[in-house]
Amino acid sequence: MKYLILLISILIISCSENKIETLYLLEGSWQIEGKQQFEKREKFDGSLQGAGYKLIKEEKQIFEKLAIKVIKGKVVYQATVINQNEGKTISFPLNEMITEYYSFENFEHDFPKKIQYFKLSENKIKVKVLGDNDQGFSFVMNRLPN
Repeated sequence: MKYLILLISILIISCSENKIETLYLLEGSWQIEGKQQFEKREKFDGSLQGAGYKLIKEEKQIFEKLAIKVIKGKVVYQATVINQNEGKTISFPLNEMITEYYSFENFEHDFPKKIQYFKLSENKIKVKVLGDNDQGFSFVMNRLPN
């Protein structure tokens, strides 16, 4: 029985690691179309670590820290927004039932409840940030050259 539980645990972790590898498409620097707002993520120790920032007068101003990592066998998107949530990191586990796009969800959070990524091409993604009744906003981000 111990071996069966160990085998199942290894399979769950392996599947989660494979799932996070598909999210490596978010690695790099991205710019929101029509804005001086950016996200940058880098691979670090099996995760993606980064930040959301704005360029104001050519100066980078970070407004949130971002991470996508495996926690207890689940892929989780984490956001720490400066001056919000008392500085606490908010976690959004990946809804693995959805396969057409990536939907990170936390229905306990006030807003957003869902952060969704749609791959439009290798260098273009659409992001939806949704609250109650799937109301919210969306934007398109383009990958910046290295």
